[in-house]
Amino acid sequence: MPIQVLFLQAAIRPTVELQIVYTRIIRMLEETIDAIKNVFPMSILALVPVLIIFTPSAVNAAQEFTVYRMQQYDLQSKSYGSRNSMVNMEARVLSSSNSLARKCVVAHARDLTYEKYLDALERAMGALLVIIPENASKTEMENFMSLEQGLMTEQTNVPVYFAHSSENLEGLLYDVQRSTSDDVTSAAEALLNSATSIGYQLVTSGGQSKPQLDHSVVNIQGYLPGMGNQLPTIAIVAHYDSYGIAPYLSYGANSDASGVVAVLELARIFSKLYSNSRTHPRYNILFLLSGGGKFNYQGTRRWIDDALDNPATSNEITTKLSSVDVVLCLDSLGGRSGNLHMHVSKPPREGSNSDRMYTQLKKASELMGNRNMSMVHKKIKLSADTLAWEHERFSIRKLPAVTLSSFDSHDGNSRFSVLDQRNTVGDETLVQNIKVVNEAVMRYIYDIQNNADSPISSGEFGVHKEYVSSWLDYLTSQPRPEQDMHEKHPLVSSLESTMQKHLMNVEKVVFRADKTDPELILYDGLMRTMSASVVRSAVFDLYLSMLITGYVSAIYFVVLKFTYLKAFALRISNFRKIKTA
Repeated sequence: MPIQVLFLQAAIRPTVELQIVYTRIIRMLEETIDAIKNVFPMSILALVPVLIIFTPSAVNAAQEFTVYRMQQYDLQSKSYGSRNSMVNMEARVLSSSNSLARKCVVAHARDLTYEKYLDALERAMGALLVIIPENASKTEMENFMSLEQGLMTEQTNVPVYFAHSSENLEGLLYDVQRSTSDDVTSAAEALLNSATSIGYQLVTSGGQSKPQLDHSVVNIQGYLPGMGNQLPTIAIVAHYDSYGIAPYLSYGANSDASGVVAVLELARIFSKLYSNSRTHPRYNILFLLSGGGKFNYQGTRRWIDDALDNPATSNEITTKLSSVDVVLCLDSLGGRSGNLHMHVSKPPREGSNSDRMYTQLKKASELMGNRNMSMVHKKIKLSADTLAWEHERFSIRKLPAVTLSSFDSHDGNSRFSVLDQRNTVGDETLVQNIKVVNEAVMRYIYDIQNNADSPISSGEFGVHKEYVSSWLDYLTSQPRPEQDMHEKHPLVSSLESTMQKHLMNVEKVVFRADKTDPELILYDGLMRTMSASVVRSAVFDLYLSMLITGYVSAIYFVVLKFTYLKAFALRISNFRKIKTA
C-alpha cells in the first residue's frame, strides 16, 4: 500500500490505529534497506555521492615556487634576452604533438637543446620553464652552457623562466608528461589517460617588466702611492658583477669572483710593502673593482673616459692612469686546469712594459712550480657587439693592458653561465695563480732580474689561503647581477670597507645613466613567484557529467518504480531465504 494512503487513513482513523501505521512504515523502510544491501547494483548509488564530493574541482591551487627570468637588457641600442615576463598558460612538454600556441613548455635542462628550443618557437610556443637539476653531469653542464649561449644570441618575445629542481616540480613535470604524452599503445589507453591525467595552469606574479632608467654603474677605486714624484703606475683591475642566462641565478664564482679576491689579496699584501719605508717602491699602484663588467665593461669604459677625456674633473687616482706602465685585468683565475694565460690585443714589442711584465710572469710561474704560463694574442674585433676581454677597453685608448686568466680563450661558456658556482673553482689553483701575479708584480716594481732564482713574495708578503677562501665563500654566497649592484648594496659596501683598510683615497664612483640616450638599459621583474593550478581535461569533465547524469537518472527511476523494485527485492530476498533453509 502506498505511503500517502497510509498517512491519509491515519488522519481519519482513531488514534489507536496510528501505532499500526507507524509499524508498517518502519517495516517497509527496513525491507527497502535490506533490498539495497542484497542487490549489488543498488549499492553503487550510495558510493556515487562520496566520489563526487571528494573529486578535485576543475581548478584547484596546487603549489607555488620561485622562478628566475631570463636576462633582458638593451646594450648600444640592441635588445637582448626575453622581452616579456607575464605567463598565464597551460603547461605542455616538448614531446607533445599538440599545438604549443598559448602554452608554457616545461622542460628539464638535460632534455633541452638550442635546436629543440628553436623548434618550439616555430610551433608558436607561448612561454618556457626550464628546470635546472641540482647535480648535473659534466656532459649535461656543457650542454646547458651551450643552450645559455644560444638563448642569449638574440632577443625573444617568449617569456623564459628557470627554476631549481624540487620534488614538487619533478612531480609537476611527470603529470604534464603523462597528460600530454604521445606514447600510447591504443585509443582506449589514450582516452583513459586523458580522463585520469592532471594538467596545470601556470601563472606568474607581477606585471610586465619595466626598464630601470635610474640604474647607475658603481666603481670602487683606491691606490697605493709610490715614494717620490712623477712615478710610473701599475693598475690592477677586476669587475665584481656576475652574469648568466638568469641574473638571480648567477654567482660568477670563477668569472669574476676569483679576480675580485685576487685584487683584495694583492691590495692587502702590497699595503704592507708600502707601509714600510725600507720596502716602499717608486711605483704607484691603482686598484679598481669595476661595475657593469659583463655588459661590455661599462664601468671600466667610464673610468677610462673620465681619466683621459675629462682631466679637469679627474680625481687623484684617475689622473695617474695616463702614466700607466701596464694594466693587469684579472679574470677567471680559478679554473681547475691550473694554467695561466696572458691575453693581449697585439704581441708586445720586445723591451716594452707589457713584455717586461710577461717575462716576470713566466719567471714567477717557474718559481711557484707552475710552468704553464703562456701568451694568447687576439685582435680587437670592433665590429662585435661586445668586447672579449676587459683589457681591450684600455687597448682601444692606447693604454698598455693585458688580461690574466686561466682560460686560453675568451669564449669559454662557463664565463657566462649560471653553473659557474663555488664548486667550479679550485682553491689551490686560485691561490697558486695569485702567488704568480703577486711575485711578478713585486719583481716588476723592484726591477728584479731573471737571474734571481728565489721568490721574494714569502712570509708576511705571501698569499694567505684562508683569506682567499673566506672571501671566495662570501662573494659566491649570493648572486651579483649588475641589475642589483647599486651603491648601497651590502656587497658593494663590504668591498669598499675592505679596500679602505689597505688603500688610500678609496671611494665609490657612481656613473649615472644618460636618460636621453642610455647606452645600457636594464629591466626589472627577474625573480617572481609562479603558481601551478591543477586543471582537469575536458574529457574528464565529460566523464563526470555522464556519471552525474547516470546517477540522477538511477535515483529518479528508483523513486518512480519504488513499489515494483521493493516487490522484486522481496522476492529475491525470500528466494535466498528458502534456498538457504
